[in-house]
Amino acid sequence: SGESDEHVRVLAESEAELPPVIVHGQSMRVIDGIHRIRAAAMRGETHVKAKLYQGTNSDAFVLAVRMNIAHGLPLTRADRVAAAIRIIGTHPHWSDRMIATAVGLAAGTVGKLRRCSTVQGVHTAMRVGKDGRERPVNNAPGRLKVSQLLAEKPTASIRAIAREAGVSPSTVHNLRGRLQIGRASCRERV
Repeated sequence: SGESDEHVRVLAESEAELPPVIVHGQSMRVIDGIHRIRAAAMRGETHVKAKLYQGTNSDAFVLAVRMNIAHGLPLTRADRVAAAIRIIGTHPHWSDRMIATAVGLAAGTVGKLRRCSTVQGVHTAMRVGKDGRERPVNNAPGRLKVSQLLAEKPTASIRAIAREAGVSPSTVHNLRGRLQIGRASCRERV
């Protein structure tokens, strides 16, 4: 929503030392701290402490959003939605939860934004989660492989099947349970 003169005044009136601002090293644009710079100027200061960030422009934007979510003048919901849409376009390989954490929205909201987004150019088979691990967007092929392996190797360990199918052990455990329930219900009907 832009800068707030009131927030600048509050910062300028404070006697506390203001934390360093963060500046994008390539573009020299302020990523975090524009209100602190204006407050320092209002105080008559000619210098501010700064840290340089050496990432890409799109990563600098994500950092700016994260910093605004963490402290300072809060972003409006409209700002956070706009940020999510932009990050979906620049980081399509990120999971909905990872983007949600960066912008301060619910993962379900980010998922809806992704489905409705006009930024549909890049479709990825895998997405990176908050934990840094890659996971498939569509896990149906992995689940099908697990079903086949369970039929071929009914005594194999959950971990062995998970490793061979490229899925999590919990997926194998879930499918094994579902298949056992399905077999039991078929026997009851016969």
